Amino acid sequence: MFSSVKTTVKDKKEKVLDQYRMKIREKAISNAKASIALVGKRIEDYDEDQLEIIVQKEEQDIIAKYKNSALV
Repeated sequence: MFSSVKTTVKDKKEKVLDQYRMKIREKAISNAKASIALVGKRIEDYDEDQLEIIVQKEEQDIIAKYKNSALV
């Protein structure tokens, strides 16, 4: 009985975490597009690996911002 409850809770937790990860990813992509535009370049000027690095940095910045604001 308890194992089924644990499984259900884990599944719901993962579902919520996935939703937040997707929202953070979408925000990071839009931030990356904006920062690329501010530099005066286009997305086509970068290859896929470079874009992934830029988006990952934006994700880290967003997560850090939320962690810092949660402490306040």
